[in-house]
Amino acid sequence: EAGGICGTDLHFLRNNEDWTPLGHEVVGIIEQIGEGVDDSLIGKSVIIENHAACGVCKQCKNGRSLYCENLTTYMTNQAGFSDYLVIRQDMVHVYDKKRIDFIHACLAEPLTVALDVTLRAELELNDEVVVFGPGPIGLMVVRLAKLQGARRVFLVGSKRSTPRGAYRLELGKQMGADLILCYEENDVVGEILNAIPKGADRVIVTAPPKTIADAIQISRFGGIVAFNGIEYGEGSQITFDANEFHFKKLQLRASHAIPNHYFPIAIDLLNRHDLPLEALLSHVFPFNEAEKAFQIASSQQEKVLKVVLKS
Repeated sequence: EAGGICGTDLHFLRNNEDWTPLGHEVVGIIEQIGEGVDDSLIGKSVIIENHAACGVCKQCKNGRSLYCENLTTYMTNQAGFSDYLVIRQDMVHVYDKKRIDFIHACLAEPLTVALDVTLRAELELNDEVVVFGPGPIGLMVVRLAKLQGARRVFLVGSKRSTPRGAYRLELGKQMGADLILCYEENDVVGEILNAIPKGADRVIVTAPPKTIADAIQISRFGGIVAFNGIEYGEGSQITFDANEFHFKKLQLRASHAIPNHYFPIAIDLLNRHDLPLEALLSHVFPFNEAEKAFQIASSQQEKVLKVVLKS
C-alpha cells in the first residue's frame, strides 16, 4: 500500500553502482498465504519487517537474536517499492487502521530504528541528553528521550540557511527539544558545555560520523555515546582524542536496527499518538511519481522530512 523513503535509500541511489532493491519502510495488505500460515491473516493490514532473525543459530539460541548470524530479508531480490512481496509470516505485524492510517503506519519502521539507538544509550531519569541530527530518526529520538524522562534534550543540526535545514530544526521544538543549536551559527561544543558544565549524560548521534568527535568532547565522565548512521568514502573515517575517551571512561555504542526488535512498542506509540505523526510526515506521492518523490526527499530547497510513496 505504501512505503517511506529512507536516507539509506538515498545513499544507495548515490553510491551503489549495481541494482539495489529500494524501500524497506513498507505496509501492505495480505492477499495470499502459503501452506501452514494462519488463514485469518488474509485481508489484514500489516507493517512489514525488512529483516528477521533465524531463531536457530548460536546467537539466537543464546538469546542474542540482535546478532543473528543468518538473517532473513526480502531485500536481496525484492523491493519494498513494488506491487507484491513474498514475506515470512513472522515478519508481518497486524495493525488497526482505525487507529493509524496506512500512510502514518510507514513511520513504524524508522521508529524502531529510533527506539534501538535510544535504548542502546540507556537513558536514565533526569539525564541531560544531546541529539545530533534533526532527520526523521533524530527527531523521533528527541521525543523518545522526553518520554523516557530526560531532564533536558539538546538538538544539534546544520544548514539552517536552507529550507530543508530550517524546517527540520524548527520541528525539533515540536518534538520537545529544550535547546536547538546549528553548526553554522553556534559554537556547538562550547555552548553545550556552558549549559551543562560537567557534560551530557547521554549523547545520541544520528548524523554523519564526523560528529562523533564532538559527541565525545561534550560527554560527561562515564557517559555513553550511541551512534546510528552510515557514510560512504572518506566520510566514514573519523578522528577523535583517544586519551579523552579513555580518561573519561566513555562508552561508544553502535546501533544497527537489523533485525528490528521493537515493532510492538513502535506500533503502540503510534496508536497512542505519543509522537506528532502529522509533523513527521511531510510529503506523500503516488508510486507513479517516484522519481519526483526521490528528488524532493534529497533536495535542500524543500521543507522535507519524511516522504511516503503510496499505491
